[in-house]
Amino acid sequence: MANLNTTMISVYENLRGADFSTPPALVDKNHSPYCLNLMPDANGNPVKRPGWQTRHRLGGRINGLWHCTINGRDCLLCHSGSEIWLLGDSPKQLVTGITDGVGCGFYATEGGKGGFYILTSGEYLVFDGNTVKDVTEDAYIPLTAIAKTPSGAGVSYEDINLISPKRREGFVGTETDLVYQLGADSIASVDRVEVMTETGGVKLLEKDTDYTANLTTGSITFVKPHPTPLAGHDNITVTFAKQVAGYKEKVCRNTVCTMYGVGGDNRVFVSGNPAEADTDRWSEVQRPSYFPDLNFARIGGGQTAVMGYVKLGGSLGIVKQSNGQDPTLFLRTGYLDDNGRAVFTVKSGVNGAGAVSHRSFALVNDEPLFLSGRGVMAITTNTVTSQQAVAGRSCQLDGRLLAEKSLENAVCCVWKEFYITAVNGNVYLLDTRRGVRGSGGGTGYEGYFWDNVPATALAAKGTQLWFGTADGRVCCFKETDDCAERYSDDGTAIRAVWSTPVEDEGRIDRFKTISHKGCVATFLPFMASGCKVYYSVDGKPPEQIQDRPLDISPMFGRVDFARVCFFGGANPREIYFYTRRKRYKRIQLIFENDAVGEGFGLQRIVKRYKLQGYSKNRR
Repeated sequence: MANLNTTMISVYENLRGADFSTPPALVDKNHSPYCLNLMPDANGNPVKRPGWQTRHRLGGRINGLWHCTINGRDCLLCHSGSEIWLLGDSPKQLVTGITDGVGCGFYATEGGKGGFYILTSGEYLVFDGNTVKDVTEDAYIPLTAIAKTPSGAGVSYEDINLISPKRREGFVGTETDLVYQLGADSIASVDRVEVMTETGGVKLLEKDTDYTANLTTGSITFVKPHPTPLAGHDNITVTFAKQVAGYKEKVCRNTVCTMYGVGGDNRVFVSGNPAEADTDRWSEVQRPSYFPDLNFARIGGGQTAVMGYVKLGGSLGIVKQSNGQDPTLFLRTGYLDDNGRAVFTVKSGVNGAGAVSHRSFALVNDEPLFLSGRGVMAITTNTVTSQQAVAGRSCQLDGRLLAEKSLENAVCCVWKEFYITAVNGNVYLLDTRRGVRGSGGGTGYEGYFWDNVPATALAAKGTQLWFGTADGRVCCFKETDDCAERYSDDGTAIRAVWSTPVEDEGRIDRFKTISHKGCVATFLPFMASGCKVYYSVDGKPPEQIQDRPLDISPMFGRVDFARVCFFGGANPREIYFYTRRKRYKRIQLIFENDAVGEGFGLQRIVKRYKLQGYSKNRR
């Protein structure tokens, strides 16, 4: 056993991120119970996060940000209040007067043309690369009946489109009949009547000249008969509109979406309508403007809402809210029946962690993640019925993350290799490249915590991370290497902190004394940097013991001659602690940088101390 004159050494190396879930005295030596505004560099060292700057001020709350590529053009779309904007050097307003609500967006193609579709929670819009249009105004018009007789009998063909009042019906014309009955009464309009010519062409008839329409009875009266030129084949097609209250809202009020289908991601699946929270609906194949009224499924029992979707191999996972008793994960699979129609079946899975925010779903390195009441969760197997299907990934951050209010408002995205959760002005970052074992034995990812990021929406555009705010600002994190430009939030200092655990060196029975020589911390090199060092002993407020610059060279044009260092290399820098601390039981070292325009990164800490006499209670 060491005697009282032996100098002991405690080394902190391979430093990583935060551990908010373990008592500060039990955190392992390379994690921090107080870690603020840091992120990992390429080697995993904690370094100061980049700052952000406001790029646009749009006025309305930023409800959504989406990056998409249309016809080879990179676009950043923004839903601000009641408007949609295309962001660039000069923001362009695309549409106004829409619902000021939180929705979702996705890329899809129809008729060989690609577009980015947006559900605003009130409207269904599409951006074609230049303009935004209401999908419902030019939606697919289904042929709902064929082989109809003048009396209205016929064969059902395509289902009604929820987002369009229009339908088409095909009749077999006769030699004598003039009146043809449609499949609905109290219709809104007759929009188009076409007949087949003797040569097989199509002729558009004129209203009040070739026919009249009775909207109350839903019938067409022709001036003359139109017999079919091909026996048994339709030769009359009528397009009409029948408004059904609430049909359009069954799609437009949804806030959750994904692409899935048989043989590829070729159908749109939507959910999140508060009027039918446990229901989802899907479009026809390659037709995002066609939602048949019979394409729906109730997911599970009870009133828990569908929160989001995850891709699980060739299947689609459906995640619901948790009520503590019903399954929260369901598995959808699809196949073609004997008639070539797609059939989708849903199987219930795990009763476990349900999602709390419908904007928390993301796929990172083929692992689907979402935010639950237990933290960030991953679905780790395609067999959803397995009890091991869900695993926590934010074990190091949960002690703080789960204390946040209004987690249902959290927004998430994937930026580089990071899964980011933003809520209440704070950001929780998971480094999916580096795993860690939590105090409870679970395996998660290294975690970091940022403040002063008031994000209501997030989007990654290449290596850029964008966010929107409640007061209508659109901001972007900086990518420059210039410290003066990189390290501030709209000119405000970023306070970066890394602290050691509260250490008793495994000898709570002894007092210790920090040596006045040989204690050192190693920092990563930045053109401009500095650090304040604090001791906190036995629960007392931190006391500053050092405040030193760590610049690697003068930055001419912004030189502070009181702190110029002519050390020109790119090697790490050190700060030595010359302040002695006597007779403590526990100590915590705190390293801080809170200067505008300064980088900061901690690499290694060496602490020298001596054991003293036996410890005792203190008041």
